[in-house]
Amino acid sequence: MFEDLRSFIEGLEKAGELIRIQEELSPVYEIPGAIRQVDKRMGSAVLFEKVQGFSVPVVGNLLGRRRRLALALRVPEEELAQTYSARRQRLIPPQRVEHGPVQEVVISQNIQISRAIPVLTHHQKDAGPYFTSATTLAKDPVTGVRGMGIHRIQVKGDDTLGIFLATPPLSHFLRKAEERDQPLEIALAVGLDPITFFSSVVWAPEGVDKFEIAGGLAQQPIELVKARSVDLEVPARAEFVLEGSILPHRREKEGPFGESTGYYFSFDNPVAQIRTITHRRNPVYHALMPFASEESVLIDISWEMDHLKMVQEALPKVRRMHLRNLGEIALLQIAKDSEGDVAEIFRYLLPSNPFVKVAIVVDTDVDITDPQEVEWAVATRVRPQQDLTVMTDLPGVMIDPSTTGGERTARESLLITRTSKLGIDATVPLNERERYEKIDIPEAVKARVAQIVSKYERKG
Repeated sequence: MFEDLRSFIEGLEKAGELIRIQEELSPVYEIPGAIRQVDKRMGSAVLFEKVQGFSVPVVGNLLGRRRRLALALRVPEEELAQTYSARRQRLIPPQRVEHGPVQEVVISQNIQISRAIPVLTHHQKDAGPYFTSATTLAKDPVTGVRGMGIHRIQVKGDDTLGIFLATPPLSHFLRKAEERDQPLEIALAVGLDPITFFSSVVWAPEGVDKFEIAGGLAQQPIELVKARSVDLEVPARAEFVLEGSILPHRREKEGPFGESTGYYFSFDNPVAQIRTITHRRNPVYHALMPFASEESVLIDISWEMDHLKMVQEALPKVRRMHLRNLGEIALLQIAKDSEGDVAEIFRYLLPSNPFVKVAIVVDTDVDITDPQEVEWAVATRVRPQQDLTVMTDLPGVMIDPSTTGGERTARESLLITRTSKLGIDATVPLNERERYEKIDIPEAVKARVAQIVSKYERKG
């Protein structure tokens, strides 16, 4: 496995998945704009060697394509889902080490975050620079159970941050700490190996350590080292770690910030104070662009694999599920044998999952990972007068501006607004299957030509 960010960068370059930009660019708008352009035009990861005002290079769009996550797992892309599901079953505890490269440089006085780290200002109306790839680590103040996740974090001052801590388990940890009038100790890890970074956003049952999930996916323990100024263990091979505490009962305006849904949001959010920064010698800063491909790869793959099992337990006729746009669009492939099967899916999925706003159900002859095939099914199989289902007053997410109701604060949970949802039945009527038969070529011919074409694909 790739043991750290820099070895993964080397691996991407060897695989032809990385480009280097040598022109000097500013961390304010220019690097974020370039990441977005590279993502749309080439799809590759990108390393900015010269960052205006800093000696620290910036790397972006690391996992912007599924094939790069497959590379991180050391498997072919077509085996990605199967490998994830298999390795997810095995948890490997992290390994404590005495020393880690992340503590080669320690800054414990005169903390100036914006001078030490090239934190990016991503969008025109953002309130300032934001950490978007930082994995926030904390412990339950009652049980000591560790939790982590990626949360948007605004740099508000030399040592002060505003943090959008609106989802469990960390939101629950903060509530418990505040009930005791105590600060919540945190550590922000930036520049992780790709498997630990990916694991920080996977769904995990309460009490499960995501470092154990990362160990299972990597097939080896993740190395952790004791933090310098807080009672936490941090990834030993991260590029940066910021240590500090969230102050109890303090809320300040955070934002606006351009969120994953493509819109600006501001909230009254907790405030954190940093007292120590550690980093490797010659560190690399990892940038994650909101509203871009890397977010979809990070979230959609793990969520669709984990949620597919739950959906299939309730609805065995579902064969595959594919999530798009951070899970707001769910595509489901079903082996339908009753005209009521699709309505049953809508009744189960739309009210129970706050993230899913649109569900599209297709037959097994439609490739749900191919947008063109899904569009074809919608265009030719949907009879709008009877195949569209609208359900009202269902739970939604507060970073969707079309939702209503609920107090738009980050004190308890992200899932506090209400919305209407849409179900689209793009399946063939059972009594008209012959009429809707999809054109095709013989399976033996497909297998032969696929083998031939793959040789030229590898040469390219």
